[in-house]
Amino acid sequence: MTSSRPLEFGFVATASGGAGTSDRQMYRDLIGDVEIGLGLGYRTVWMIEHHFSDYFPTPDPLAFLSHIAGRFPEAGLGTCVLIAPWYNALRLAGSIAQLRLLTDAPIHLGFGRGTAKYEYDRFGIDMEEARVRFIETLRIVRDGLSKDSFTFDGQILSVPKETRLRPKAPLDNLHFYGAIGASPESAQVMADEGLPPICTTIGNLDAQAATLVEWAKRAKSHGFETNVPMPIMINCVIEDSDAEAVRQAQTHIPPFMKAQVDHYEADADHYKDIAGYKAWSNAFAGMKKRCDPVNIPPWCEWQLVGTPDTAARKLQSYIDAGFNMFLIHTATPGVPTGPRRRWLKRFAEEVMPRFTSAPASFHATAAE
Repeated sequence: MTSSRPLEFGFVATASGGAGTSDRQMYRDLIGDVEIGLGLGYRTVWMIEHHFSDYFPTPDPLAFLSHIAGRFPEAGLGTCVLIAPWYNALRLAGSIAQLRLLTDAPIHLGFGRGTAKYEYDRFGIDMEEARVRFIETLRIVRDGLSKDSFTFDGQILSVPKETRLRPKAPLDNLHFYGAIGASPESAQVMADEGLPPICTTIGNLDAQAATLVEWAKRAKSHGFETNVPMPIMINCVIEDSDAEAVRQAQTHIPPFMKAQVDHYEADADHYKDIAGYKAWSNAFAGMKKRCDPVNIPPWCEWQLVGTPDTAARKLQSYIDAGFNMFLIHTATPGVPTGPRRRWLKRFAEEVMPRFTSAPASFHATAAE
């Protein structure tokens, strides 16, 4: 299956920095990253949602994106991702409608169910309900945005009184995606809901390509369009030699892994006993190993780490797997502005031009 969609490149804007950077400075640096990234030709600014820790402390991406829309009206806006079960669904729908009226640029909203028990516990939400809450929240949001008025009666959530969402916003330029991570059954859920997948690199491209094929096959069975944007977030370190790029990754990526291990309480291994999350036990075991720089080189093989030529070769493999929208990620915990902006610049100037006029290929023959 071949897609006629052109490739698109955006970048992930995060609240992060070197050790000791204040939250205020991280936010200022984030805005600086946005200005630089848009000036380099990236089309979309993507933001992450997390709460209550040092791991990407941007708890309200839609509010932050509203600010970005005012500062940079040309910027496409994206979330990677909004954690649907943590929201009041009607309030979320209203926030999305409001953002849509504040920009004419494309809005790409990735939704997920969240993986941190740490955050679920503090919100007072049972993690066993995550999947149902995710589905019902998304259905309420869609009904609110698309219908004149509606009610909803779900297993957990409900809108018992006829409700009309205000403001009303046009739905053009508004794109929804569903996160598919370490849990393969998520692909079926997203296909059933008509949500294209949004992914992050997991270290197994063959498995991810097979997941896209399965998603397309199931989505097509429901009559959904499958020639759609396929976003993936991928880390990027560009240097003059592969060896130097790996060395930089060994310096800067272990703090990123340690931030994840701490935030997700990987040592407690909550996930082996939570329905729908058991696959994450192995994922977090890998993160723990990569807190040691010695274990970073194998991780680099699945990221855009290397010379521009090496990054281009790796990028092509993701294009061949079916991805056509790339969220370039250089701003991870522990990385100062200097290196992350240098990598963002080198990718934009030395890798992106090789691909920006090329169509994406989606090898999903089983879905045809």
